[in-house]
Amino acid sequence: MSDPDALISTDELAARLGQPGLRIYDCTTYLEPPDPGSDDPYKPVAGWKSFLAGHIPGADFLDVHGELSATDTPLKFMMPSAEHLGRVFGRHGLDDGSRVVLSPPPSTSSCSTSWASRT
Repeated sequence: MSDPDALISTDELAARLGQPGLRIYDCTTYLEPPDPGSDDPYKPVAGWKSFLAGHIPGADFLDVHGELSATDTPLKFMMPSAEHLGRVFGRHGLDDGSRVVLSPPPSTSSCSTSWASRT
């Protein structure tokens, strides 16, 4: 891994809370059963409600499927264009000096989102 700080523990994150440029995003997404008659194997649902119920202090919510996925394909969670990512990051106030932490629910991984944000 080229960046030794790409993955950090919760203790390391707690020690960094409040640092300038640190941006924390809850990326909770639930994969629920599809609507009746749908050919999709699942329906992605943003975890906004669970974010409102509790999150890391100072965190914001980022809808991985709704904001960070390509809209020009029926496939879910596909990487969008660099221009699309730039617009989303800009809306969230991210710039070259931002250090971003993506926080998934405890039973999932945010590796694919982390990879997308590095491109």
